Formats: sequence, structure tokens, C-alpha cells
Amino acid sequence: MINRAAGSGTRVAFEQVVLKDGERSINAQEQDSNGTVKEIVKNTPGSISYISFAYLNDQVQPVKINGVAPVAKNVTTNKWPLWSYEHMYTQKKPTRVTEKFINYMQTKKVQQTLVEDANYINIHDMKVQRTADGKTSIKE
Repeated sequence: MINRAAGSGTRVAFEQVVLKDGERSINAQEQDSNGTVKEIVKNTPGSISYISFAYLNDQVQPVKINGVAPVAKNVTTNKWPLWSYEHMYTQKKPTRVTEKFINYMQTKKVQQTLVEDANYINIHDMKVQRTADGKTSIKE
């Protein structure tokens, strides 16, 4: 098992969704980078881990959770429950320019082009939402 580093949003999502009753990931090799994790899994027979969709290709084999395939249409409805949001942070109150950039990144134009071209899922396609503590609900 190759774990993402403690504090990684990907690891938090894995622990909230896949592990039950407050279980935590086992102590194993930890890596910060999706790319590094993919390379280790690709080159280590019998290894398993979790990476962002953007890093999937024919070098690693995705697995199903409860018989559900990891594809975008299953993420948008939470049938594939192992997903999380990308976050943007500022050190303090954002400047006007920073706010404009964040708003721009959330536009349908960016979400439907740059985000989808990078093999991530457009936030406007999500039919569910998730809180920081892992609670998922229908998006209003």
C-alpha cells in the first residue's frame, strides 16, 4: 500500500469514504505526489494506492469500489464515493485581483475547458456536495 502523505486531501477523502468507523490508513510508504504514487504502483507488482483521475492512464489499472467504476459520471452522483474538491487558499483576505482570479477559475468557461482538458471534473457537473467532515448531500 502506498499512502498519500498525512494531511493530504486525497488521503483524507480515502479515509472518510473507504475506511469505516474512524479507521485510519496503515503505516506504509507515504508520498506527496500523484505522479510519484503512479510511478511506484506502475513499477511495483501487487501494489495499490489512490491517485487523482488526471493521473490515470494505461500504465495503472483503476479498481472498482463496491462494483462501481471510477468514471466522471459516477463521481458527479457520488456512486463513486472517493472524490474531493480542489482547494484554493490565500494567506489573508484576498486582494481584488486574487478574488477575480478565483472567480474566473470557477466560471463554466474555465471548468468546461481547462479543468476538463486536464481530466478533472467540472464543479458545475456535480450533482452532490461534500462538507469538510465528509458528509455528502444532494447539491441545491
